[in-house]
Amino acid sequence: MKRPDISFELFPPASADGLDNLGQAVKRLKSFDPKYYSITYGAGGSGQQKSNELINTLVEDKDLTLAAHITLAGASRQEIINTVKSWQVLGIKRLVALRGDAAVPGEAFVPHPDGFQDSVELIAALRELGDFDIAVAAYPDPHPDSQSLARDLEFLRHKQDAGATRAITQFFFEAESYFNFVKAARQAGITIPIIPGILPINNISQLKRFADRCGATIPNWVIKAFDGLEDNPETSAAVAVSLCLDLCRDLVEGGVDAFHFYTLNRSPLTEAVCRLLALETKQKEAA
Repeated sequence: MKRPDISFELFPPASADGLDNLGQAVKRLKSFDPKYYSITYGAGGSGQQKSNELINTLVEDKDLTLAAHITLAGASRQEIINTVKSWQVLGIKRLVALRGDAAVPGEAFVPHPDGFQDSVELIAALRELGDFDIAVAAYPDPHPDSQSLARDLEFLRHKQDAGATRAITQFFFEAESYFNFVKAARQAGITIPIIPGILPINNISQLKRFADRCGATIPNWVIKAFDGLEDNPETSAAVAVSLCLDLCRDLVEGGVDAFHFYTLNRSPLTEAVCRLLALETKQKEAA
């Protein structure tokens, strides 16, 4: 049984201590031979500067493969093109192309007046720049701005046609959600790989805020699993690893061969899940 391919998402830390912690996380996660680390792209000038600084720091480690997030929010076409060209010089060959969030949470997204109108336009322009591996977002639960799952899938197919090479899903907690989405996507003419995005639950309150923002569903049984554990981090972590491992097992049993972990720059839970997955894979290979 082949070990699933693994990738990890990181974000630019806000402090020197955060950067040191991130460095330790990267070092520990390297043992799982990840296909790449994706680096999120901050909102606004200072956030984007931190993203570029992190990319410039991590690219010095030649053992790391990086995927740079790029969004169309708040930037002109030329600014985006210049940014991506600067990454090309550094040897970046993977991109994660996203629309980005609205300037004001809860309000309608408004493109930059001199910018790309949507992620399909962005992807087409990136494809013209070079032979990038371009990942895009996919939503097992419809995006808050979407009118329906069918419209989401139609837009995902347009992103595929524009040059996307793979999709990474928003987080979810039941394997059935992923498999139903993939089945519907295939029926809609989407042929690119659809990689499940996995989020170990570091903090249930934080997770609820994430879910509200992106439209993800948290099953009641997941919320109940963390009831009363606000002041019990050890038990909470054990529950989180168990839930995440069960999800990954179910996905592997269903034929999934790649995972993208949203680490939130905290490696212990992700590391525990990946370690157990690797051990199980070795045991099945030896059987």
